[in-house]
Amino acid sequence: MRICVKALAGLALALCGMGTAQAAWWQAQGRHFTVYSEGNDEKLRDFAERLEKFDFLLRRLTGVASPEAGSPVKVYMLSSEAKVKALARNPNVAGHYTTSQRTAYAFLSRGGKDSKFDVGAEEVLFHEYTHHFMLHHFPAAYPTWYVEGFAEFFSVVKFPKDGSIQFAHVPMARVPGLVLGQPYPLKQLFARDTEGLNLRDGDRYYGTAWLLTHYYFQQKNARTAEITQYLRDLASGAGDVQPDRYFNGGLDALEKDLKAYMRHRLNISVLTPKEMVIGTIAVSPIDQAQGALMEDELWLIHRPPEDELPGIAATIRTKAAQYPDSAYVQALLAEAEWAVEQKDAALAAADRAIALDPKSARAYAVRANVLLERAQDSDEEGDWKAALTSIVRANRADTEDPVPLALFYRYHAMRGGKMPDLGYDGLYKAFTLLPQNPNYRFNMAQAMAFRGEYKAASILLDPIAFSPHGSGMRDAALKMKAQYEVRGEKKAAAKPAVQPAGNPAPSS
Repeated sequence: MRICVKALAGLALALCGMGTAQAAWWQAQGRHFTVYSEGNDEKLRDFAERLEKFDFLLRRLTGVASPEAGSPVKVYMLSSEAKVKALARNPNVAGHYTTSQRTAYAFLSRGGKDSKFDVGAEEVLFHEYTHHFMLHHFPAAYPTWYVEGFAEFFSVVKFPKDGSIQFAHVPMARVPGLVLGQPYPLKQLFARDTEGLNLRDGDRYYGTAWLLTHYYFQQKNARTAEITQYLRDLASGAGDVQPDRYFNGGLDALEKDLKAYMRHRLNISVLTPKEMVIGTIAVSPIDQAQGALMEDELWLIHRPPEDELPGIAATIRTKAAQYPDSAYVQALLAEAEWAVEQKDAALAAADRAIALDPKSARAYAVRANVLLERAQDSDEEGDWKAALTSIVRANRADTEDPVPLALFYRYHAMRGGKMPDLGYDGLYKAFTLLPQNPNYRFNMAQAMAFRGEYKAASILLDPIAFSPHGSGMRDAALKMKAQYEVRGEKKAAAKPAVQPAGNPAPSS
């Protein structure tokens, strides 16, 4: 939940406008994460190593062997919790994860949690990265309890000094709800999502979801096969999935077994250093110009309210004037000018960035946006050609950036007529690079529907339509799914291009 209040907005702009009298920024680069932090110390390297170990853990336990596509997740370690809360526009968070059009990113503070019964920033990050991992490798219509239970199961991990990783620990923040409030009734757990839960019931819901997932992963018995079949049928879109039918004795018997399981000592598991391959962690300083605007970039990309944008852009302009020879700064300035609809200024800043760095994909992307709008207004062939040239150059500069690929699809959509296969290919690659971004998922589903692949389009919307959290986006996905399913029935001969996702079950 995001809470936007005037006091927080004022703090946001105040922090955004702070000077550059701060510690230098450093980065730790691994295979799956790039961690940015003010100051270079062992905490930065150790944290990056823990993240890579965590990714390895998820892959090992779910049997994912495929290499990760797309850019590493960016993680920003901010110097205070106040900055995290202001940036998230929520006074109750310790960390936050989301996606931009270009990358997945998270931010958290460098400090630890106050009590073992609190949810710390690292636990938030591990929880949200597990959602990220599930969306990438197992996007399907899972029940809310499993989506959240799966993330809770992996949210509490420990890294002893011997280099191992311990998992399946009890999330202490959920203990009061489980012990004092009793587990959430399974019939209700299976029947509802998290929308509308109060704090007490929310703790019970998440705690019981964690307990059932712990039981599933750690206790190998007949129930394991029952839960696997239930999840598999849901993910494959089987009709009339009634939970009672899957469990011997129904949900009442499963609940009895679960309560008995809770009364016993719960086992943890360990991966030893010999079992892990995480690659090297390269630590290096951030260019001074980029470091000076690192947090300003976060403010810009983190979906600020419209009334905050002018202040953010003004701060970036002021700082950019100090770094006229930085391609990064000029590209960021171009993005800020585009965000506040200063198109000529955006184009000028993009051109300066390109002059400094002819391989600035971000600058070419801004240039393409400006020129696409100009071409739409003029409908002159020369303007369309100029826009396409910028899109192609942006893609050549960074073939793993989803933005130019999505722009290529948009270019052909704006021109009208039959969409070429290359246009679909561009959108598909943008989606595969960042499937966690809901806009790419929506656009890909619509593109499949345009091609008559209604079943595939409907399946693609499952992670949004069956999200644990209510939203306008979820409502839209459910409505689109219903439309596609009706159309698909009328065109039964259409073959889906996307198969139902597997289940991130315990790897055998």
